[in-house]
Amino acid sequence: MDPVLEQRIRGELEANRRRRGPAAGARPVPPIPAARYGDPRLHALEAARVWRRCWLFAAHESEVATPGDYLTFDRTGAPIVIVRGADGTLAAFYNSCRHRGAPVVRDRCGTARRLTCAYHSWSYDLAGRLRGLPDAREFVDLDRASLGLVPVRCESWEGWVFVSEDRDAPPLTEFLGPLCDQMIEVGGPSLRKLGTQSYRVDANWKVVVDAFLEVYHIRTVHPDNAALLYDDSTVSVAMLRNGHSRLSVAVRPEMLGVMDPSPEADNPRVGRLWRETSTSFGWFPNVVAALDTGAFPLLCAWPIDERTSELELQWFAPDWGGGAPPEEHRVRMSLFETVMAQDTANLAAIQRSVAARGVDELRIGWHERLIHHFHRSLDRAIGADRLPDDLAVSDALDDLVEPA
Repeated sequence: MDPVLEQRIRGELEANRRRRGPAAGARPVPPIPAARYGDPRLHALEAARVWRRCWLFAAHESEVATPGDYLTFDRTGAPIVIVRGADGTLAAFYNSCRHRGAPVVRDRCGTARRLTCAYHSWSYDLAGRLRGLPDAREFVDLDRASLGLVPVRCESWEGWVFVSEDRDAPPLTEFLGPLCDQMIEVGGPSLRKLGTQSYRVDANWKVVVDAFLEVYHIRTVHPDNAALLYDDSTVSVAMLRNGHSRLSVAVRPEMLGVMDPSPEADNPRVGRLWRETSTSFGWFPNVVAALDTGAFPLLCAWPIDERTSELELQWFAPDWGGGAPPEEHRVRMSLFETVMAQDTANLAAIQRSVAARGVDELRIGWHERLIHHFHRSLDRAIGADRLPDDLAVSDALDDLVEPA
């Protein structure tokens, strides 16, 4: 991390540890309308203007490492296949045959020389071009060149693969903006997928994201794990452009080194700040990357309906070479399940409350302002002219978004 930025974060952590009153420059944070967590109008707008237009994290390049490797992605409501081409480049297509719409791959992942529809055996090469079809004589004046698989925007940065259904979306690096500099030391290309944990949560997906944009709750919800490790009085946050964010909280001095991985499982690229804090990055719209020196999860919140979501933890670790991953990575994943059980139970209870008549707005503290930034960024993605007035959040903190 840039030394000037690191020094600034360390200064904020220490200043927050010492202060006994409001932080310098603190101001009231506008409330969040409770109806945002279940209103079908907002759910429909999010589907059209967020999930079908934003860059969405889909995979890591290690999952599609060699030509012919593919995996499917269906979080936007449309089936998509991501494939490594014969020339080594990544591409994405709608997983829909141009004949009668059947999928051209049916497995979650695999390796293929061609993408072949299991319905009528129309086949496509790894660049999506139509290459073969049975009984071609029955299709009069068929223009094969125009019947390739329909492409979907697919770009990667430092090993992280994203897709967007918006053909006019800005380049991925432009969308990620300051994250490209601030996350670089994790060394994305040197990582490997470790595993996935998935939880069905009886709560709107935004309730899930909110929970991982603050640490105010850890003393109450996680008294026997996270609260023992982190000093939540130190929290330092940054509202970054394009809806992204950064959150750091100091490890308690007596716990420094306790959770560090062994040298064999460590990521030597990671500097001292990440070893002495929990520093996570919010990838707008739905990922919180809890980056670490060993194994770490990307916490991905996906909507199922207005009041139900899936919390998917995709785990990554430094490349361990051949054989099974280090056992300590598996242990860390197992320990994290306890934290997630506490969170998911809490989130379901929150959804029941915000859907009731007892609350109309959610009051947000200065140290929780990333929640407001997240919701305000959703509103900007949707468009103020499309959003019902009773669901909109205030623009009062827009001037706090850091330009870089």
